[in-house]
Amino acid sequence: MDGSQLADTVMRLMAAWLLLAGASLWAWRAHVGLSRRMLIASLRGLAQLLALAFVLHWVFDIRAHWAQALLVAGFCVLAARTSAGHHARPGPAWLAASLGLLAACSLTLPWLAVTGAIHADTRTLIPLGSMVAANGMNAVSIMFERIASSDRAEDGLRLAMIPTVDTLRVVGLVHMPGIFVGMTLAGSPPLAAASAQLVVLYMVVTSSFTACMVSLAVMKRLEQRAACA
Repeated sequence: MDGSQLADTVMRLMAAWLLLAGASLWAWRAHVGLSRRMLIASLRGLAQLLALAFVLHWVFDIRAHWAQALLVAGFCVLAARTSAGHHARPGPAWLAASLGLLAACSLTLPWLAVTGAIHADTRTLIPLGSMVAANGMNAVSIMFERIASSDRAEDGLRLAMIPTVDTLRVVGLVHMPGIFVGMTLAGSPPLAAASAQLVVLYMVVTSSFTACMVSLAVMKRLEQRAACA
């Protein structure tokens, strides 16, 4: 990347970040307790995504399935740590969320690869594994947060699934997802782009539900063992 391209990239990033900074200022003035978290998250996201950009070509050179699985497992454990912060007992919640996310990846990715719905190469499995971990993390975080406020697991599970199910309900009517748009702009036939996007959406809904169900079951088991101890 030459100097002009770098300057153009920085300008675009700054323009987008100013939107977030404005939202953070609004949150601060509204006293909703999100301003600091939004700013810190934006800086962390910048650093982490730039670091990923530098190492991605090495990641895509991975061929061994055990190494692919280890990397996806790392995504799950790190994502679970974030979800655990929304529970009153973060230690057991980290274990529960980790097992939930690992179960979600173990259910969806091998099935899609074996059936031929996705390619079984690193360029496909690693990004999709990160999507499963990230979307599952969001769902488990919402569920833990709801359980902390209402103490009703069923309410937490239903609330956690609202964003993913609603996205699937309006796809093609209101929402044009990134994969569909990206493939279409790259010249792929619209039907192929729609098919690829639906595979991902079905994967996200299934994996998010699996992550919540397994996390909830493990958390209940850990709480029962703690009560009996």
